[in-house]
Amino acid sequence: MKRLILSRKGFDAKAGGCASPILPDGRLFSLPIPQYHPSPKNYADLDFDGISGTELLKEVSAKVKPTDYCHNDPQLNDDIGIFGQASSSQTELKNNDVSPGDLFLFFGWFRNFSIRARDLHHLFGWLQIKEIIEGSEAITTYLKENNITHVHGYGDTSKFSNNTIYVGKKNLQINKKNLFKRGHGLFKKTHKDLILTEVNKTRSRWKLPSKYFLNTHDLFLNRMKWENEKESTIFYKGFGQEFILDVEKNPNVIKWVVNLIKKHG
Repeated sequence: MKRLILSRKGFDAKAGGCASPILPDGRLFSLPIPQYHPSPKNYADLDFDGISGTELLKEVSAKVKPTDYCHNDPQLNDDIGIFGQASSSQTELKNNDVSPGDLFLFFGWFRNFSIRARDLHHLFGWLQIKEIIEGSEAITTYLKENNITHVHGYGDTSKFSNNTIYVGKKNLQINKKNLFKRGHGLFKKTHKDLILTEVNKTRSRWKLPSKYFLNTHDLFLNRMKWENEKESTIFYKGFGQEFILDVEKNPNVIKWVVNLIKKHG
């Protein structure tokens, strides 16, 4: 693993207009953003661990409707994990040499609405890359051969310039050693380990665990930089989707990711 990508997904202030929910029992569900042209699913079609998308929209008092199309991506709870990217965000991943073996950690805006809790940036899932498929024709062929429906290979794919999908590994592997039974998946429940936001701060003020991140120079390849490196704090600027870390600069960061997945996946 050379690259770790902190990938922002799900409802935000512009797309969806509110946080995704953390339920009273601790389960968390990233609500996919709306899509304004046909997609394989609308919100009513979604099933989050037995809870319908319609119920979750009510939980967060969302403005989008159950009949609205959604951009259901990444798909992490199926036998084959898939994440799609396109346009300038995909160019950024490619230019920073994101390759098979690298790993996405997905995060988003979450809140426990039942207790009027604070807004958080919270990790919700992961995908280690097995293969990268570029171009709408190749994507459509792969999905058809594997009997998979995915938004990046559905309908008029010309809307996705620079269209690409990332297919997850079967097992989490580091240096060809299997470390966990799944190479992609969703974290089971909320936990302080999975919260990026610093305690008693706004959601964009992050504190990463110094145990793993201390004394790491030039870790961030795009956008992000330390606000206080000694305290492992970052002020997240709230723009962009993909935040790429060069974990070769500090292998302890890989240990952080593996421990999160083994403990909470």
